[in-house]
Amino acid sequence: MPTDPSAPEVLQQRDDRPVVRIGDVVRHPRDPWSSSVHALLRHLHDSGFTQAPLPVRLTETDDEVSFMAGTSGDDACRVVADDDKVAEVAQLLRRYHDAVEGWQPEEEPVWFDGRRGTGGPGELVCHGDPGPWNMVWRDGELVGLIDWEYATVGTRREDIGYALHYLIPLRDRSYWHDLLGMTRRPRRHKRLRIFAEAYGIALDESLVEDVLAAQRAGVTLMKEMASRGRLRQTRQIEDGELEREQNAVLWGEGHRHQLLRALR
Repeated sequence: MPTDPSAPEVLQQRDDRPVVRIGDVVRHPRDPWSSSVHALLRHLHDSGFTQAPLPVRLTETDDEVSFMAGTSGDDACRVVADDDKVAEVAQLLRRYHDAVEGWQPEEEPVWFDGRRGTGGPGELVCHGDPGPWNMVWRDGELVGLIDWEYATVGTRREDIGYALHYLIPLRDRSYWHDLLGMTRRPRRHKRLRIFAEAYGIALDESLVEDVLAAQRAGVTLMKEMASRGRLRQTRQIEDGELEREQNAVLWGEGHRHQLLRALR
């Protein structure tokens, strides 16, 4: 029998944020910051950045955006195992940052972490979670950046450090082999160089520090959100995610020399 296109398709089964697709729309529970995210997405499209979902509708209970067809989630992680894809991610992130820089909406935004506004000098609204799982690929081309729930005020370098952390990646074999599907150890210095050149950022020791800072910031954020009673981070800690990320920080600091090779 043919599939009913109006029937909900579960995209993400989380207690705190179940996500379903209904036709061309993605729906999840409304958050206090959903209207700010919708304003951001609307600004991006008005600015010519079309690699983000379109805001569709907000109700008292639901947040709806357009569905972006393609490969995403864990399957997208395997796409970035190819060194050539690193440049595409860097270029997409640069286009996003250029599009959002200087955005000053009439109504002051509020973000998931309680921060407000769009930042002061040198700051902008970061995506906040530009990991490979939030990229959308279609026919080998990077066409989208999804899941904007962690957008907040920060700097370009914070987003860059986060992306590089998972893209280079500065993590052990359980990540690059099991999740990215790499069959041999990644050439981290090469992938760092590719990203820097494609984004247009100086390849120096401060960029390496950005990657390490992103790892540490992830641990801090998890603890802070759990202390505020956020279910997502509370469950992560219960499941041992905090300990794993703390170990990843130590691993990254112990292997930073693999990134410093790119500076030679």
